[in-house]
Amino acid sequence: MTLEVRDIVDLRFSTADWSERDRLPIFREQIGRMMVGLDPEPLTDGAFHAEANIRELPGLGIGSWTCSNLRIARPRALLHDGKDDFVLTIITSGQVRASQRGREIDLAPGQAVLMSAAEAGEMAGSPSPSRFFGLRLPRKALASLGSSPQDMTMRALSANTEALRLLAFYVRELDDGYQLATPELVDAVVNHLTDLGALIIGANRDGTVVAEERGLAAARLAAVKADISENLGYDLTLSAVAARLKLTPRHIQRLFESAGSTFSEFVLGQRLARAHRLLTDPRWTDSTIGAIAFESGFGDLSYFNRTFRRHYGATPSEIRSGPRRL
Repeated sequence: MTLEVRDIVDLRFSTADWSERDRLPIFREQIGRMMVGLDPEPLTDGAFHAEANIRELPGLGIGSWTCSNLRIARPRALLHDGKDDFVLTIITSGQVRASQRGREIDLAPGQAVLMSAAEAGEMAGSPSPSRFFGLRLPRKALASLGSSPQDMTMRALSANTEALRLLAFYVRELDDGYQLATPELVDAVVNHLTDLGALIIGANRDGTVVAEERGLAAARLAAVKADISENLGYDLTLSAVAARLKLTPRHIQRLFESAGSTFSEFVLGQRLARAHRLLTDPRWTDSTIGAIAFESGFGDLSYFNRTFRRHYGATPSEIRSGPRRL
């Protein structure tokens, strides 16, 4: 378990790291009740497992969980901590049952539910592993965008909406080591996630405009960039990326324009960066520069050499002959 306290709090743990005797007491008291305001317990006798990556940002929280044979409750005894946020939980695998306000909802992968931290409730999985992530959304932030989350609690929400898909993608990007290096970047991420949450829950007209121009646009651009990075070795065209992401080519162009760039500039930069990584990777020592250029998406070796030298101030051969990473 690691815990860092700055403006951002990161908590990562796995019950597999603790002895069987200490597993439930540590998880229940030190993690559940003291840190996250929850009360976990096994569903049935026998082994249970939980691992999580929880990140607390100023004004927002993110948690990715994997659980088996567990019930994670927020009982009335813990409501005195004063938390009145809303938690949007999206199921990524397995089966989960959510209970609150006298209602129970069975959730399958691709579904989501909104619950209130100000009321008693619980999430229960099954003996097999379930994976889900939760987004803690402050009431005031949602209200500023004209959302009425109290009207959307305990409803099964489909993750097939664009906002939910982009929210899931955005959270995965953060889990994959996305570095929040500056306060400005932290504020931007918090705003973007809040915007996506408000769109999922429902915002008024003015709030929707703000959320679409800010959080939705940022998430769309991140998804476009990720798609480009995953397909660098192929014939990347604006129309192909647009078709995969169900956006119009002109909309993608506007997304890049708002960031002070263009689609073509970003693709070229990513291909050059990939070529540079391969040229300094010992595993590619036996590959020709032409093969590396082709692997990075360049079909014309002369064009590759010219643009690479202009970008890095050195030829591919000079980069390759320099110090190598181990």
